[in-house]
Amino acid sequence: MTVGMRPARLVLALIVAVGLLPPVWLRDPPATGKPSRIGEIIALEHRGARAGPFVLTGAWRIDGDPKMFGGFSALTALPGDRLIAASDGGKKIVFTRPDMEGPPPVLSPFGPETDVNKIGADLESLTRDPESGMLWAAYEFSQSIRRFTPELVEDGAIRPAAMRDWGDNSGAEAFARLPDGRFVAIEEGATEFGGYSHRALVFPSDPVAGERPVAFRVGVPGGYRPVDLIAVDEDRALVLLRELEFGFPPRFATAIGELDTRSIAEGVRVDVTIVARLGDGFPADNYEGMALTDDGDGRHLWLISDDNLMSYQSTYLLKLRWNGERARQKARE
Repeated sequence: MTVGMRPARLVLALIVAVGLLPPVWLRDPPATGKPSRIGEIIALEHRGARAGPFVLTGAWRIDGDPKMFGGFSALTALPGDRLIAASDGGKKIVFTRPDMEGPPPVLSPFGPETDVNKIGADLESLTRDPESGMLWAAYEFSQSIRRFTPELVEDGAIRPAAMRDWGDNSGAEAFARLPDGRFVAIEEGATEFGGYSHRALVFPSDPVAGERPVAFRVGVPGGYRPVDLIAVDEDRALVLLRELEFGFPPRFATAIGELDTRSIAEGVRVDVTIVARLGDGFPADNYEGMALTDDGDGRHLWLISDDNLMSYQSTYLLKLRWNGERARQKARE
């Protein structure tokens, strides 16, 4: 937002921004009932767009019943060439990667069906331990973390005291387990209006076990906000970044940054380094979920967009080849 914006335009921009916030007081409770198939996964044409070290190799639009489908804010990889996406309405889809053959995806509740409103169901991020298969989910509004078994049965929950004053609609959207067993949570909202410093916590191990976290800060440049986090190796994590661009309809800018996880310590600020900005050639939308897969032809980054349950947005799934990462991984082994 420019400093010299006219008052009328400023008011209009604020109205649009408020309109993008999830309307907790208006939204119906998430629909419950038996699992249901989604509509279809539609392959989209693309021309191999590039952004930094990433090349777009696949793009799809996922459609479903608008009364139950949408709002996907979290994504992670599962064994068997599968992905799991979870929504801020308490739903999930577990599906075979669309570049592979497999059964059609199914839409079903994520966690207890007693989560009948957004405050209890606003899942924003997922992370997984590849050895045990356990998953952890971070939630806004309730500012909680829940643990799930590999069968997706809830196995514990906690509301860390250090997260209780994080923003209702800008809490722990970026949350990940690191290879050394630590967990990192980053608040989406900045500590001051227009600022770039974000509160963050690092738990020495499983937060649901009651481990006390250490507080630090994350610096995010360029007006972006952190909306997902995923560990790359023992030293680095990728941060998915989003910026709202005012307009009619509003648009979103997406970038990918790197975070040096070795520098995390109590009281320090660790700055994100932007390595890619998704521009022309990439379907533009509100990307909030991110997953990594290691394949025979290299490492791939997957992104999923949150359509905010708006008719002018879509649920996109992108597959990006990470150029050079395969060679770098082999050099480290």
